[in-house]
Amino acid sequence: MSLDLITEVWDALRDHIDLNDRKEAADSLIDLLIENNYEADDIKQEFRGDKDISAALKYYAQQHDYTEDYDENEDHEEND
Repeated sequence: MSLDLITEVWDALRDHIDLNDRKEAADSLIDLLIENNYEADDIKQEFRGDKDISAALKYYAQQHDYTEDYDENEDHEEND
């Protein structure tokens, strides 16, 4: 399945997911995508602008000790 289609499905369903459940849903989607060999950089690019997916991807990277820093610029701005 193409990442474009997955993005469209997420966009269509996201508003039907309770706000309290979106974090868990986004985490599950990221886990599924990574397990199916989608690259984190490709996911980040495809879902750019989606705060739920961005947060889930960052959390996944932290939990799995990715050496890549997905939000390096944002982190530096917050620390300034």
